[in-house]
Amino acid sequence: MTGAASCFCSSWLFSLGALAALVLATWAHVAFWRRRLSTPVSYDETHRVTLADGSWCELRRLKPASPSSLPPIVMVHGIAINHRNLDPRPNASLARSVRDAGRDVWLLTLRSGRWDLTWRERHTLNFAMLAHHDIPQAIDLVLAKTGAKQIDYLGFSMGGMLAYASLGHTVPLSRIRRVVIMGSPGFVGAVVPGTKFLAWIGRFWQPNVPARFFNALFAFVSETIHSPIQHLFLNPDNCLPGMLHTFMIDATADIPGPLAMNMVQWAAKDGKVRLDKEPVLPRLQEVTVPVLFLVGGADRLGTPKSLTAAFEAWGGPKQFVLLAQSEGYVADYGHMDMVTGPRAPEEVFAPIIAFLAEPA
Repeated sequence: MTGAASCFCSSWLFSLGALAALVLATWAHVAFWRRRLSTPVSYDETHRVTLADGSWCELRRLKPASPSSLPPIVMVHGIAINHRNLDPRPNASLARSVRDAGRDVWLLTLRSGRWDLTWRERHTLNFAMLAHHDIPQAIDLVLAKTGAKQIDYLGFSMGGMLAYASLGHTVPLSRIRRVVIMGSPGFVGAVVPGTKFLAWIGRFWQPNVPARFFNALFAFVSETIHSPIQHLFLNPDNCLPGMLHTFMIDATADIPGPLAMNMVQWAAKDGKVRLDKEPVLPRLQEVTVPVLFLVGGADRLGTPKSLTAAFEAWGGPKQFVLLAQSEGYVADYGHMDMVTGPRAPEEVFAPIIAFLAEPA
């Protein structure tokens, strides 16, 4: 071997070794902070819902101390997160506050919120699958397990968008008594630069978004360094200490490529949320179920304008709450801090509990 060839070989081996060391260090870093920052919680029951298309989602139950005459409540999380979005910590949880008020709470983990998706699921899962299978079949299981005739539905972000798509279409309205919508846009705006380019790329390549890995990578500095990305998802000045850690470690899920492209392509086209190629908002005129809309004044994902569009389309009795300082609230709420804000129990949870306690 010549001197040049030997030098090249040594450089290549050194580079390979350095890369392997970096990968190992990154893995160790992520594993350490996942263990250090995780906040375990427990549930009274956990059920796997086997779906008609061969996949599955999960339901977790929080039972009240005594039976309630009111129907069970199904809570549905948003995109890039799981059920812990609505149940981050035992002492600061919308789900447990509703349970403590005497209601039977069922937290749905959509298949998009699972951490163990197969390769095929990651490359085929889209919005329509969730609306056609996860939502109706989860509701069916809750009704079967409880013997109830109806449920109350609470949807956060994409969870509310799935309500727009499902109610009266894949879910009979007779099964829904009341609905709460939290930060669920009626139309999708371009929240990142280059949306049209991303939509064009999506016709050929639909990569998964590894949100869980990157959140775990940077979670340890999330409460000391506030990035522009954080401001997209919440108002970091309106969060309880430790909540950002919990969200980034326990509540985050990857976004399957086709589901991400649904959002990007809607934003690039005209912003209209669609199911089976048809806009979902016009159908809301037929939804006569009472509804409570909540939107943060500083929400950059479910903006007040985008929720107003859904509110105006809704056909039944409706209420609209803007969580902003101009309306007397402690802060201009962002997206996630509707659940994590220090005053959320009084300003957000209490009106939801009161609305859901009203008779039909």
